Amino acid sequence: MPKPYHHGDLRRALLHAAWELLEEDGLDAVTLRAVARRAGVSHAAPGYHFRSKAGLLEAMVAQGYLRFAADLEQTWQEAMRTHDGRDPLHALEHVGLSYVRFARARPHAFALLNRPELRRPREDIFAGEVEEAAESAYLVLERAVVACQDAGQIEAGPPQPWALLAWTGVHGLAIMLTEGLLDPRRVAFEEEELARMLLGALRHGLQPRPT
Repeated sequence: MPKPYHHGDLRRALLHAAWELLEEDGLDAVTLRAVARRAGVSHAAPGYHFRSKAGLLEAMVAQGYLRFAADLEQTWQEAMRTHDGRDPLHALEHVGLSYVRFARARPHAFALLNRPELRRPREDIFAGEVEEAAESAYLVLERAVVACQDAGQIEAGPPQPWALLAWTGVHGLAIMLTEGLLDPRRVAFEEEELARMLLGALRHGLQPRPT
């Protein structure tokens, strides 16, 4: 049933409808007319906020990354509290597991956030918004790496290479699982177990070696 919106909430109602369509039927289902119909507004209403479907999708990417970053940050904080902040590398592992779980639980959303053309918006009004939102998710990982370095659990130095190593590891596994490039049955492990093994290997590889 169409959902009414309160005055001033049109943009929020449209984005909510767009996310519902995406999660239910994938990206092809997200059109301006379908979003308007789901939100219970006229076909012309989306034009007040989005000049095209690309603009709508770019706004979704910005919103999606902010929510994703918030989820990763919450995972990090909860894992740190579990060990009273004494084992940030273990907490970093939980962040990676949260990343893979998100991709598996919400494959359409994960695919949307990783479309290269939407990471470089064509509609100027969203350019900075998307870039800042995507950066906020990466910065959760980078701050976690810095915490591990401060605790002596990761080699000192610029954190970016270590953050990139952790990111590419979990992102690669997430992509392979969501796109059907890896059948866990071929390696005799359940997806969750496979993710934990990869993260365990990354954890081991990130730890400093005696000189």
